[in-house]
Amino acid sequence: MRNSDGFSWPETILALSITFIIATTLLPLLNNMQVQLEEKKRKYHASVVMHEAAKKYITENSRNGSMDIEMVAYTYEASDDQICVYYEGVREGKTNCVTVSN
Repeated sequence: MRNSDGFSWPETILALSITFIIATTLLPLLNNMQVQLEEKKRKYHASVVMHEAAKKYITENSRNGSMDIEMVAYTYEASDDQICVYYEGVREGKTNCVTVSN
C-alpha cells in the first residue's frame, strides 16, 4: 500500500478552478438578490408613506410632505385625483402613484 503525501499539483489547480467558477457565478447572483430585496423594501416603505399621506390629506387637507424611513427620504404630493410618493431607489429615482376614487 502506497502512502499519499496529499494532493498533486493538477488536483489542487482543478479544485481551485472549480471553487473559483462557483464563487464567480454565485456572487453576482447574491448581489442581484440583495438589490431586489432593497427595492422591494423601499417600495413597501413608499406604500406606508402613501397611506400616511392619504390620512393627512383626509384629516388635515395636507397636500405634500416628506418622511424619512431608514435614511431614505420619501416625499409625497396629494391632489384630488391621485397621491404620488417620490423616493430614491437603489439605482435610480422612483415614483409610486395611486389614483384616488371618491
